[in-house]
Amino acid sequence: MLDLVTATTGKGSSGGNGSGDAGGTSPGKYKTISAVKEELDPGMLDRFEALRAYLMALGDDVQETTLRFYIAFKRIKNFACVEFRPSTSKILMFVKVDPASVDLEEGFTRDVSKVGHFGTGDLEITLSSASDLERAMPLIERSYEAS
Repeated sequence: MLDLVTATTGKGSSGGNGSGDAGGTSPGKYKTISAVKEELDPGMLDRFEALRAYLMALGDDVQETTLRFYIAFKRIKNFACVEFRPSTSKILMFVKVDPASVDLEEGFTRDVSKVGHFGTGDLEITLSSASDLERAMPLIERSYEAS
């Protein structure tokens, strides 16, 4: 409940070291999500906007938060985290669905429960085309309902 009281709707950022996104890269080897988003081609931007619209339409309680390396969508807890891979034209989404309960498909879903990644969730969904969003909808809804 405290998360709901202190939550802000819309886009935010994680404080970090106060350097912001100047220069577009973090002190380490990773670019910030804002810098990566600026590099997206129009097709990836369209796919992300369709995904974002779908996630936000799941309920009035959905909040979007832009963190340093990913974009989180949550109710009380995160149910989907989004990252971009512009070099391969892929959008990666991590959802809180038990990978053992899903028939994993090569190139679409992957068990990341033992793999380090930003965001939360043990199931990675790769959105390479517009049709992948429709295939991912049941998994997204399961994660949303569980959060």
